[in-house]
Amino acid sequence: MGQLHSDGDDLTATFFCKDPESHGADECETVYRTDRASWIVQGKLRGPKVAAQLISLADDETFSEISDRTMEHFVRRYVREHYGIDLGEAASESDLGGSSLPEA
Repeated sequence: MGQLHSDGDDLTATFFCKDPESHGADECETVYRTDRASWIVQGKLRGPKVAAQLISLADDETFSEISDRTMEHFVRRYVREHYGIDLGEAASESDLGGSSLPEA
């Protein structure tokens, strides 16, 4: 994939949620909140055939595939935290990694 720019490393990533059906800490889709009003998605890296299908993937950009269940979990948590609306299936303390999250 593309080359990472060192000036993009000046952020702090905080765990937000992970695939609710994952077991253990290794190799699971995970979403992080940054202190720059952005998100980082950790997931399985896909190859050049997938990259070729993406629109305008720059040399300094990459991508990661995540499942519908992880994205649904992310959206539910985001809506609850930002709008106070519980869409159901609220995140458990284990999903939060036992830590409190800073305000966005």
